[in-house]
Amino acid sequence: MKMIIKCLTAVFIIFNFAGAISAEDLNITSSVSSRSIGLSEQLTLTISVTGSGARLPGMTLPPLNDFDMYSAGTSQNVSFVNGKVSSVQENNYILVPKRTGKLTIPSFQINYKGKIYTTADIDIEVHSSTPSPPGVQPASSGGAVAKTPRESFWIEHMLDKKICYTGEPVYYTFLFYADRGLSQNPSLALPSFSGFLKDDLPPPKRYNKVVDGRNYSVTEIKSVIFSVKKGAYKFEPAKLEIMESSFPAFNDDFFSGFFAGGRKKVLETNSLQLEVRPLPEKGRPSNYHGAVGEFSISADTDKKILRAGEAVNLTVRVSGEGNISSLAEPDFPALENFKRYDVISSQQISKDNYKITGSKTFQLVLVPRVAGEQIIPPVKYAYFKPASGQYAEIQTKEIRINVLKAAQGDALSSPPVTFKELGKDIRYIKPSGGRAAGKRNFISAHFLLMQFIPAVFFIIVLAVKHRILEKIMPAAALTRRTAYGRASAAISDLPSARGILCGGIENALLNFIRARTNSEKNCSVENILKEKKVPAPLCGALDVFVRKCQSERFSPSGEGLDPAELKSEAKAFLKKLKKYL
Repeated sequence: MKMIIKCLTAVFIIFNFAGAISAEDLNITSSVSSRSIGLSEQLTLTISVTGSGARLPGMTLPPLNDFDMYSAGTSQNVSFVNGKVSSVQENNYILVPKRTGKLTIPSFQINYKGKIYTTADIDIEVHSSTPSPPGVQPASSGGAVAKTPRESFWIEHMLDKKICYTGEPVYYTFLFYADRGLSQNPSLALPSFSGFLKDDLPPPKRYNKVVDGRNYSVTEIKSVIFSVKKGAYKFEPAKLEIMESSFPAFNDDFFSGFFAGGRKKVLETNSLQLEVRPLPEKGRPSNYHGAVGEFSISADTDKKILRAGEAVNLTVRVSGEGNISSLAEPDFPALENFKRYDVISSQQISKDNYKITGSKTFQLVLVPRVAGEQIIPPVKYAYFKPASGQYAEIQTKEIRINVLKAAQGDALSSPPVTFKELGKDIRYIKPSGGRAAGKRNFISAHFLLMQFIPAVFFIIVLAVKHRILEKIMPAAALTRRTAYGRASAAISDLPSARGILCGGIENALLNFIRARTNSEKNCSVENILKEKKVPAPLCGALDVFVRKCQSERFSPSGEGLDPAELKSEAKAFLKKLKKYL
């Protein structure tokens, strides 16, 4: 029996020792899709990690000074064969060279259980750019082209015209080009357009564009301005303050990229100029009231047959592109056979396709005085056409309505009403007694007073509690105590818009960690979490989650993640981090 136990023990030790040896097995390799490319071309770098066990270690990527790097996804395959678990993890990256010549992709290292695993260097030959393939267009020159389009971040802005007339719509466009991620949400300052009426044209457009052989993610913001008076105007430059990531790609290391603060950089365009010309006096119609744009007009009534003395609504609608809000009431023709009332106006403005269009409706109530066929003459409307530099006049069609005689007994105007006193039979109600009335008033007043006592008491309790907390608890401690609630509420209040949602989640997590640890803004959260001894698996999961948010935020198309799931996952991280911070 003792011999059997010894044998079993030996077998157990051998199997465990073999498992420990296999657990140490690890292999890392790197490969590229091509070793010779053009300057405007790209290659795929694949780093493969193979080892025993379901979990493989992460890696630290060195900066690639000669390349711009973009994440192309990660895949992992875990297999279980004959009682052994093995994993293969592939990390794919898109590399775009910055210069010609012989470039080197340096080796990558993994520190796993005290042992360093290293890949080999890879040499890449980069020659001059090849001609652009069909369909790829060069960047538009625009009105304010960036001086250094080969940079990772640059901006430009432009007006759709340099000369306009007073009141003419002028469309403004701001463009932000980025080929990598940002550490924080940027701060944008657009020209103030002082002396102009301005209307934003949301939402911002996001798309990809190839400029000088490089793929940029472009954010486009549009607005429309209307000049009030003539003159030569100069608009200040647009400025964008960004926090540039220290690493060159969207797949920056989470802690050293997003939380480390990055490098502050201010991008600035040149100024814009606009000449506003006055409207010409020559050819100005007498019924012109300031409309500038391109318009059409229509009119109709809600009735075509009615009796004398009945009301009919005449509706005139002016539609088109221009400053719809400033459209003045048309000059209605004289309508001697109608009694007319004040005009009521309403408007509908559309910003579809980033153009300011719409209609303004003028409703006039008419009451025919006489029976017979009545004609409402055409309503004329004058406006100025900037495209031709001339005035134009549009008009409605005449409207015919059939007015029948008033019904027997109806009158077009009511005679004055006279009153005759027939008698006095009103008996006034008197109160039964002063005491009873006074008693009812006393009870009513006290009843109302009792309704306010709980509310007043509740407010006093809240105020006292707040004052006590302020006195006995330092500001930093109070901030730490309320950090979880504020962060959770901030995440709940975020809209579903992809960019705002993902950026807001990143900021909420960042502010929560700093508030719970009373850390400065420039302090790396990687160091904070290490000092607080947050488990590595939780840090890794948080890293993956923020990478996912950044990919959804900066990718032009995104992955279509559910906003509710993102919020729920972010709140789960808040709850887990709260245990350690």
